[in-house]
Amino acid sequence: ATKEQTVDISLKEDALGLDEVIVTGNSTTTTRRQLGNSISVVRADALERTGTTNTLAALSGKVMGAQISQNSGDPAGGMSVRLRGAGSINSSSDPLYIIDGVIVDNSSQNVINRSGDAMSSGFSAGQNRLIDINPNDIERVEVLNGAAAAAIYGSRAANGVVQIFTKRGKAGKNVIEFSSTLMHSSLRQKIFMSQVGERFGVKGNDRLETTQDRLTTILNLYPNVAVPGKTAVQVMDANGVKYAGVGLGATPARFLITDKYAVKRYDYQDDIFSDAMGMDNNLSMSGGNDKTQYFASFGFLDNDGIITNTNYKKYTGRLNLDQMLSSWAKFSAGLGYTYGVSQDMPNGNNFFNPISALFISDNVWDINERDANGNLKQTEKVRINPLSIIETYKMSQRTNRTIANAKLELFPIKGLKIDASVGSDAYTLRGDEYHARLPYELSATVVPDFYPDGYVAQAVSNVSLLNHNFIVNYSKEFGKVSSSTTAGYDIQYSNTSFISQEGRGLSFGTTLNAASNLFKRTEPSKSEQLQNGYFVQQTFGYNNQIYLTVAGRIDGSSVFAPENRNQFYPKAGLSWVLSDYWKGKGIEKIVSSAKIRASFGEAGNLTGIGAYDRFDNYGVSAFNGLTSIAPSRVLANANVKPERKRETEFGLDLSFLNNRIGLNVNVYDQKVTDLLITGVMAASGGGTRIIKNAPDSTYLTNKGVEIMLTANVIKTKNFNWNVGVNWSTNKNKIFAVEGGLISLRGADGTQSVVNGQPYGVFYGRYYARDASGNLLLTSTGLRQPTRGTQPISYQAGKEVLENGQPSTKGTVELRKVIGDPNPDWVGSFTSGLSFKKLTFAFQFDAFWGADIYNWNRITSNNVGWGEIAEQEIKGIVPRGTVASIAGGIGGQRIQEEHVEDASYIKLRELSLTYDFGAKAKGLNIGIIGRNLYSFDSYQGFDPETNSAGQSDRVRGDDFGAVPIPRSIMVRAGIKF
Repeated sequence: ATKEQTVDISLKEDALGLDEVIVTGNSTTTTRRQLGNSISVVRADALERTGTTNTLAALSGKVMGAQISQNSGDPAGGMSVRLRGAGSINSSSDPLYIIDGVIVDNSSQNVINRSGDAMSSGFSAGQNRLIDINPNDIERVEVLNGAAAAAIYGSRAANGVVQIFTKRGKAGKNVIEFSSTLMHSSLRQKIFMSQVGERFGVKGNDRLETTQDRLTTILNLYPNVAVPGKTAVQVMDANGVKYAGVGLGATPARFLITDKYAVKRYDYQDDIFSDAMGMDNNLSMSGGNDKTQYFASFGFLDNDGIITNTNYKKYTGRLNLDQMLSSWAKFSAGLGYTYGVSQDMPNGNNFFNPISALFISDNVWDINERDANGNLKQTEKVRINPLSIIETYKMSQRTNRTIANAKLELFPIKGLKIDASVGSDAYTLRGDEYHARLPYELSATVVPDFYPDGYVAQAVSNVSLLNHNFIVNYSKEFGKVSSSTTAGYDIQYSNTSFISQEGRGLSFGTTLNAASNLFKRTEPSKSEQLQNGYFVQQTFGYNNQIYLTVAGRIDGSSVFAPENRNQFYPKAGLSWVLSDYWKGKGIEKIVSSAKIRASFGEAGNLTGIGAYDRFDNYGVSAFNGLTSIAPSRVLANANVKPERKRETEFGLDLSFLNNRIGLNVNVYDQKVTDLLITGVMAASGGGTRIIKNAPDSTYLTNKGVEIMLTANVIKTKNFNWNVGVNWSTNKNKIFAVEGGLISLRGADGTQSVVNGQPYGVFYGRYYARDASGNLLLTSTGLRQPTRGTQPISYQAGKEVLENGQPSTKGTVELRKVIGDPNPDWVGSFTSGLSFKKLTFAFQFDAFWGADIYNWNRITSNNVGWGEIAEQEIKGIVPRGTVASIAGGIGGQRIQEEHVEDASYIKLRELSLTYDFGAKAKGLNIGIIGRNLYSFDSYQGFDPETNSAGQSDRVRGDDFGAVPIPRSIMVRAGIKF
């Protein structure tokens, strides 16, 4: 667009009289003259060439201030969206999602993977529900960042708003569109797996049974000289003292076998990953006359994953109708339906996922080897062959979802508009999981966590959301002064239920009634919540140049006690269109438009506690054959209230050279108070924890800058070249946390809340180093952690050294902040070149200055095929180096070793399309590539990952997550 345009805004914003949009260059950021904040807009044509069928993935790199990342490379892999950083400790930082006025659910529910959680995270790495939406039905997506932009939407919009507008019919000729896409996906990058033909240890003594023997196998540590005739070296601790088994809990001195024997090594990646195909077909019809317009569509997606036997199918349908009832009344309605089914594998948070199984066994086993009955053989005795998972496990998720809306618009007199709307989002999500009985030789003392005797589980989640809005707007002009007054209310109701059951011990059959041991009780839960809000907003404009907006909203939620239920949230905005002053003076030839703006707003957050967390809750269990109830260890607290986010934003919007160049700048400052935390208390008080609001001295801040620069570099009759740069930085910090430290995950995880640090930093054990930063090694050349006098609670700690080495006086392995999963900045560079009917476009995304915790590399070295393990076999580093890092020698894991740089610049999109034009009935063809190449130094598959899924609490985690594939698509469409 090259001039100011009016865009139909069909939800709350048009009721507020804010429908004028200034679009510059090829920018996806629009600025309404009346608003004190910017709104990012991504339109349908930008979504079509992204090379993804996931709506959230299609937004990556296109929204100012947004960190959008893909957590898993599964066909329906989950996405995370953060607008201006983390906004809470306990609560979700997800924005509010609205489709055609309907508040919709985008949660990630664990209806499969009910059994294993090796990382003690409790997080689900599966789908989030916006995967149900068909991107081909979307007209545009509008993103409102922060509390100031979202205050009109109330307490659920503290982290911003993502509004999705689906396509609607237009008066005129009926239009039919059809598109078909063929997709090919493959593993983008393989990781290092040693192929050296030697192994430490004793041949034939590899499949041992006990827990101690399992660690012996991993680290090749043996008690005393347990293997006659073999060469061993005595293990020394950090101070040169003979090791007495502190780390492994054993008492005899330990030895490392230095003998080797010949082995053949395999690259399991060739067996686990495969090329995958998929297709995406979409048909739509639209049209109408002056009184009635319609849009109808049907979509079918069938996409295989790069792990064999994974797949995602989705059937979608949509019908939108608009009917003029009279000259002053209009009725609109929409109905969308989705049926989705996925074939999955266990997630990355356990030891029986195909990828984690790859990492936790030495690669000296032929995983394709079968017994006389054709069954795959196992690897180590307490491990599972990854191909057994792929061939025999059956896991699926099925979704039936309906999203419906209806809206009545009345404009009985000039300037008055009344909107009444209702919306519903209802779905059932069912998960089924079956692990076949495996013909493995079982350990006599260790029960493997993958249930080799067979396992079956089922879980069902039902979610129903209802919302109703009523808005009245009156606009009038008094000479040079314009006034727009808006008032209204909304009601939001949610009803959810969840039930699951697990069993093991299968002789035959794949359903729950085939289990001989229903080893866990049925786990049902129900929840109801009601929110309501009342708001008023007043905008005054002077001479179409200066606009002042003030607004207030009162919100109430049933999750809080009556005395804390209703909260008031104010909002104010000021915008000044400077360019109107120099119209007709020649300046507009250089500066086409200019606007400065400022806004302030407050919003609440209702996601920090559950529907009944302020009450005493009880659990049901069995006791001596009877049913019993027991109180929760988390005590009730009726005094909790919502968190409160205050934000100030300043902005500048400029366009130059007849709108050929556009520049948008936002600067913001957020402060979140009344943070909800789970406080620790003495058990003598009747419980061990209590949910409460942190004191006023505890708060969270986000400060940042967002910049978008766009330019129409060349524009001629036959050639056009556009470029765009999107860059943002967010600095997050948390202050005065009680105790100084909150751990966000178990299983020796590092993600924590630390005073004065960004949310979720890695807090862990680190290397002992000299003043120059060089490693301080033991007398035998092994690595060691820094030791000192730091207590368990968070303090700075004091390192104790003697003669340059950690002293025996230092008995505690110190911890400090060793990494940060939050990026210093994110950005994207886009460019589009068109010559006549041929268009070439690409997008690079950057995620810079973040760290990642590579659990995969920990285990690959421990079992013997990682890079450090290979160096030890080759004699490049001393025998025992891996054991010293892993904590097998006199201590615990040195976690610093496994923190890596997660920075990347990724070729996200690349497309070449040709439009044959109207003479060919709108035929167009194209080839699209996605995630084609990543410039990074990460030693894993891809630094864009999170094995904890969509969790806000744990970011930058990599353990068994499916890597994001490289995808190439061929697309053809026709319009007539």
